[in-house]
Amino acid sequence: MIDIHCHLLPAVDDGPETVEQAVEMAKRAVSEGVTAIVVTPHAFHPQFDTSQLDVSNAVTRLQNVLRQEGINLDLYTGQEIRIFGDLVESLEQGKALSLAGSRYVLVEFPSDSVPAYAEQLFFGLQTEGYTPVIAHPERNKEFATNPKRLMDFISSGALSQITTSSLTGEFGQNVKELAFAFLRNGLSHLIASDAHSTGRRTFYWTEVEKVVREELGQDKWENYVVNAEAIMKDEFVFIDPPTLPTKNWRGKWKK
Repeated sequence: MIDIHCHLLPAVDDGPETVEQAVEMAKRAVSEGVTAIVVTPHAFHPQFDTSQLDVSNAVTRLQNVLRQEGINLDLYTGQEIRIFGDLVESLEQGKALSLAGSRYVLVEFPSDSVPAYAEQLFFGLQTEGYTPVIAHPERNKEFATNPKRLMDFISSGALSQITTSSLTGEFGQNVKELAFAFLRNGLSHLIASDAHSTGRRTFYWTEVEKVVREELGQDKWENYVVNAEAIMKDEFVFIDPPTLPTKNWRGKWKK
């Protein structure tokens, strides 16, 4: 299992505070079947100033610690990038990083909205050969009330990534149901932990594999595993045509 979204670097953002905590996170990941992690500290986020962070150097240092500890986990560089107007230029200049040096760029929206310029920005990214990956759309209020907004992004070539803790109900039942609705309808194509610690914001891979197999089937689970591998290898991610989720008469997302 490859985890393409994880806050593993110590003392950087809202992830682990110490190297020891980062090592414990790595041990937890391995115990749940993770073999590689794309390390994605926050970037261009108003709450976390990581502008002076050398991600490559920090990841190399942590990788060396894990090797010394005998932890068999491969680390790759990335960022969770809060959407901003100069993203394309920052990628070209190396100030912003794609996932594991691939064409795929992990983009985060504010939790309560989708900026009006997002479509134009995504078009610019795709024109330059990048593929936007929308982080945790199930936790975005605008997508929750208007899933067609997400469908328009996906129909135009973007991907999106659901968080494991959403699928286990850590963010509440409504978020869980929306996450599964996005997966069922081809609006989300990747699952990642977005882990920050060994506490509540942890990996949940063991539980998620079980619940996804039960809800969506073995083939779907294997697709998400393959898709994560494709991201890391910079290969094409094949997706089904997206459909718009609908609700039943009780206001629940249809299965």
